[in-house]
Order: sequence, then C-alpha cells, then structure tokens
Amino acid sequence: MSTIDNEAFEWVARKHARGLGDLESSVFDAWYAADSRHQGAYARAMAIYNAINLATVPQAPAPELPRAAEQPARSRRSMWVYGAIAACFVAAVGTVHFSALRDDQVLSTAKGEFRKVPLQDKSVATINSGSRIEVEFTKDQRKINLREGEAWFEVAKDKSKPFIVEAGDARIRAVGTAFSVRRFASGAEVLVTEGTVEVWSRGRTAQRRQLIAGERAFLAQAASAIAVSRQPMEVDRKLAWREGKLILKNQTLHDAVADFNRYSPREIVIVDATLRDKRLFGQYKLDAPELFARDVSTVLDVPIVITADTIFIGQGKAPDGS
Repeated sequence: MSTIDNEAFEWVARKHARGLGDLESSVFDAWYAADSRHQGAYARAMAIYNAINLATVPQAPAPELPRAAEQPARSRRSMWVYGAIAACFVAAVGTVHFSALRDDQVLSTAKGEFRKVPLQDKSVATINSGSRIEVEFTKDQRKINLREGEAWFEVAKDKSKPFIVEAGDARIRAVGTAFSVRRFASGAEVLVTEGTVEVWSRGRTAQRRQLIAGERAFLAQAASAIAVSRQPMEVDRKLAWREGKLILKNQTLHDAVADFNRYSPREIVIVDATLRDKRLFGQYKLDAPELFARDVSTVLDVPIVITADTIFIGQGKAPDGS
C-alpha cells in the first residue's frame, strides 16, 4: 500500500472510532484539499469501511467504563478498524472498481438493491431500490441528475461549489445538509432531514422556496407554486427504507402495496378493488411481503393466495388463474 493510502485509512479509522476534534478536523481538511490523490485514497478507504460496517454484526453494548479505561478500548477499536480496512484493501486492490473516483459517473440499483456510495467531495449518496443517478462534479459545482427512483444525500460543506440535484424540471440546492429526492412521472418529492435546502422548478414562474429539517415539498411539473409542509414524522416514515423498513401510519392498502412492489420481486396484486382505500398501520421489513399479506388477510378478513411470483389479495384467485 502507498503512503497516501495508509494516511487515508488512518483518517477513516480515527473518524469512525472516536471522531475528530476541532484541531484534527482542520488538519484533515488541509490534508484532503492538498492533493487529488488524497481525495481518491479517502474515497477508497470510505468505500471499504462501509462494506466492512455493513458486514459486521452489531455487538451488545458493554458496561460503561471509567474514563481512564476508555482510551485503550478506543485505541483497540481504531487498530481493528485500520487493520480490517488494510486487509480488505490488500484483498481488493486491482479487482474492485471505485466509481467514486471518477469526475462523472452513473450509479444505479436493481429492484430490491440499495447502495451507499461515498462521492469524491466527501458527500455520501444512499440510493434506493430501482434508481439511477448521474454524477458530474466540476470546478464550479457538484451536480447530480436523478434519472429515476430515489436517493438520500449527506452533503459535505463547500460553499464555493454548490451541490445541485436535478430531477426532471425540479432543482434542489444544498450546502452542508441532508435530504432525499424521489422522482415521479408528475414531479419530484423533496424530504429534508438536516440543514436547509432551496428548491425551484426550471422554466416555471413558481418562486424559489427554502426547506428546513422536517419539511417536505412536492414540485409538480406544471404547477405555478411549490407545495411545502412541515411533517417531521412523515419524513422519517418515508425514509425508513434506509433501515430496510416499511412503516404504515394510516396509509391505504393501495399505497402500501405500491411501496412493497418497489422492493420485492414477488408482486402483490389487489384483486378486489373495494379494498384499495382501506387504511393500515404497521411496520414491516421490506423483504417480507408475505407477512404483510397475511396481516392484511387477518385485519381486513379477506382471502389471499401466495404463489411463487405473485401475492393475490382479495378474491382468492387460484394459482392456475381460474
């Protein structure tokens, strides 16, 4: 491994083992900005760390220790993280392509797939199922084009380079914040989880609006105004996919089925149209449509049929189609 890679791994290990103080943050920022090779090495190290983190089973929390005993434990954790990253790098070098190193790229997910991708500016894109984004960073701006689906962005602060997401005619601008954008045929939905973003529509007369954490906006393609509402609990509910969950709080059966069908290869079909507007509550794993269907059968007292590739809710459609 090169000296630069070693330095990058050490920064990642420090950041995630104990965090960086003000002085260390300043040193890191200077190191990161000094050389584009530093930025590439840091992106590689972050990508490997994320892979390790996703593969590690969480341990039960240990009893709280006195402060005097805290530092050795942190040091051991730091050493473990560094060693794991280094080991993964040795195994992966020459065989793994880190798309975050490119100035322009296309990142996509298949149905049921999720990706957490570190970008070259230290921002992170978490991409939902069945989505595609195009990343184009220049010396003047950081631009993301959401071609389809949904993504949540944790944006690194850089006032000299605005971070702009395009989704059809919708435009979302942020500096040092976190927000999601979901693209629909009729427009785009923006959910803010941290900081402030500015939204507007290209070629429309609607005024620009600012959103803060907990607010939601929908930018309809032909609307003359942008609808903004404060819904912190709804923002959290809609973004539960980041934790592999689907949360229902008075959603209709139609909407719940549409959400499950975004993720599961086994399609759910509502056979009885009179059930579509029935309201539901609950929390499910995104990969558990069968459990959802059984609960619907119990709560609404309706028959279901589960086949290899389809779940029918309503009239008990036979597997052979009869």
